[in-house]
Amino acid sequence: PDTKQDKGAFWSGHKRFPEAAVFDTGNETHWMYQVATTALFAQMLGVVKPKQEGDDDFLKDWRNKEWCAAQVKTLVVPEYVAGAVNTEGDAATGGGAKTDSKDTLKALLSKLAAFKGKPLPALEEADFEKDDDANFHIDFITHCANLRAANYQIPTSDFQKVKLVAGRIVPAIATTTAAVCGLVMLELFKLVLGKPVSAFRTRQVGLAVNTYTSFEAQEPKALKSGVEKKVPKAEELPADAFDDKGALKPEYILEEKYVAYPEGHTIWDKLRVPSGTMKLGEFKDWLEKEHKVKLSTWGFVLGWKREEDENGKEMRIPYSTQIYPPPVVVDPSKLPPVTDSQADAMRKIMGDFAIPQPQKMQYVNAWKKAQQTGVMPSAGGGGSVKLDMSLKDILTLMEKKADAAMQDGTLWPKWGKAISGLAGRKFWVIPADQTPSCTTVYQGEPTDVRHMAKLEIPLA
Repeated sequence: PDTKQDKGAFWSGHKRFPEAAVFDTGNETHWMYQVATTALFAQMLGVVKPKQEGDDDFLKDWRNKEWCAAQVKTLVVPEYVAGAVNTEGDAATGGGAKTDSKDTLKALLSKLAAFKGKPLPALEEADFEKDDDANFHIDFITHCANLRAANYQIPTSDFQKVKLVAGRIVPAIATTTAAVCGLVMLELFKLVLGKPVSAFRTRQVGLAVNTYTSFEAQEPKALKSGVEKKVPKAEELPADAFDDKGALKPEYILEEKYVAYPEGHTIWDKLRVPSGTMKLGEFKDWLEKEHKVKLSTWGFVLGWKREEDENGKEMRIPYSTQIYPPPVVVDPSKLPPVTDSQADAMRKIMGDFAIPQPQKMQYVNAWKKAQQTGVMPSAGGGGSVKLDMSLKDILTLMEKKADAAMQDGTLWPKWGKAISGLAGRKFWVIPADQTPSCTTVYQGEPTDVRHMAKLEIPLA
């Protein structure tokens, strides 16, 4: 169901909210899943004889959508009742009444008691066989997987691909997966027992060569300030750039200082903003007074676009919108009439002393867009960031912009939005690679902050 509560904090980032499937007899995935499931249950219950080796015409009459449609007509689908959902700090939501799990268990046990003394029917076990294309085993797995893929809008798989993958699963589960699960549980026991970090181990399992290696957990990488040396290409340098031994002279090596803030921080560290009600201008001042870093620019990443390089390789490109400096809001009262020629409009804008010089080209572009669309920009710039906006309101605006970019196709669904599900959250974290661009004084010189810790902005 498409409810606000369902799309809470969990459904954010790359997690995709599922879409309920509506049965369609014209959809091959739907009717083939129905046929394959019916065939497997029919064999198990003894309604039809099990598939025999070499019988390629097994249940041939069932393998069409017309047969499936005829069977479905006789079925009564139970009405869906949403279960009660309780999120932190909220009342239970959903169409169903909230029930106690113990009461539910007692009700199920009472139903089972009615079958006491009654013998179970003889059931025919099915041995999984991937190499028999007519036994419905791979058909069931294929269409069951594709139904789930459609729920989450991810690519589906064909019969042959599923057959290939399924053939590898059983050996993998019996070997590597079993070993890894056991080793993970050992580490979980240490966590539950409150063991120190030094007691934990990273494991490397080599089943092919029968080697099992354990490593002590490494300390997280600490990011520190420093100087990056850039050596130009030899062909770009004059002959006198090299000494008698052929080594490049120090004066030709470019040095670029950079800062990590806080010094020595790791991926686990965060800068906690005092309040989400802090305005953008106050946030800028807070960075300068409390942390001695100056806010330069802030481009908020809404999500990621898809582009291809010259070789056709897929690239994940961040799509952002400007937060700081706040984008210029065009005052429509200062724009010339759209009936003016382009030359007249430019002359009026360039000669208008009420429009700051750095903003004149933005006014020209706004007039051109208005002339093309016939619509003047709205007064006040309702969708723009301002210095007196709170960080919480800015995040809400960014969420709306991300939703709009997803709907108009700007963002690629495969990677989703970078911000969503703010409702109900206690805070929002700006990842380290998306933090604002800042400068600070390092070794007596203004220097870019290359590595900045994550920002935690309270929402509650």
